[in-house]
Amino acid sequence: MSTTVGGDRLVLNKEYITAGANLADKTLVLVGGTVPSSGAALVFGVVEKDTASGDEATVKTLGILEVIALGTVTKGAHVEVVTGTVYGNINGTSTSIACAGVQDVGSGYIVGRALTAGSSGDTVLIEIMGVRSIKPV
Repeated sequence: MSTTVGGDRLVLNKEYITAGANLADKTLVLVGGTVPSSGAALVFGVVEKDTASGDEATVKTLGILEVIALGTVTKGAHVEVVTGTVYGNINGTSTSIACAGVQDVGSGYIVGRALTAGSSGDTVLIEIMGVRSIKPV
């Protein structure tokens, strides 16, 4: 059974972009409206709700945000992007959607810090670094 954190804790900024693909709620996204690849160096923010390709997506770009965990996330650890697939509601139909979530940093870039713990399928609170990320040494 998956565990959710019950929503964002702090949203400092929202932007509106055109979805370049179907986007799932709570997935990481790039400014071009698509999901980043695993280990990506940059993310734009977190999608606010399931959004069909071509529609306007609301993206939360700064804050303490609820994000999909697609691997093990340890409270207090730095996290990286990892890709997977989830089901979302696109125009009233349950649809398989490629998404980008987080896991403890391994070989990718740090995109935030986990404020809660979780495992694949859960949601976790992440302090998003916005468009800045760093490579661990």
